[in-house]
Amino acid sequence: MKKGKPGPSKGKKHAQIERTPLGQRLYKARRARGLTQEGLGELVGLSKRMIAHYEVGSKAMTVESLQKIAATLGITVSHLLGEKTAPPDLENGIKPSVRKRIESLKELPPADQQAIFRMIDNAAQNTGTVEEGEEE
Repeated sequence: MKKGKPGPSKGKKHAQIERTPLGQRLYKARRARGLTQEGLGELVGLSKRMIAHYEVGSKAMTVESLQKIAATLGITVSHLLGEKTAPPDLENGIKPSVRKRIESLKELPPADQQAIFRMIDNAAQNTGTVEEGEEE
């Protein structure tokens, strides 16, 4: 039997896949953290396929998996179960690529961080989105 390309069925995008409410919260949290299914699976000791099953709701999550996934994503089990609202950083719409860049800033020396902040401030001032002298 010939295997097809992994992913959603033809004509569907990943965001269009029907998911259970828990699966949708898992998908959003994983994407907000900039993780692939494979990346999350590696961090929690599960296969990419199992993470995919959890996201569409075709397999029930064990309590242990639920706890590991929530801890790895920096959210609560209650959030995944729909009992609490999402942490603000999941709701603010920061793209994973931007989040990764922000995380890499933490590794830079303070002088380099300040230089980058000045560049951002200058660009923002040119577009009128930041007032002059505004600090972090």
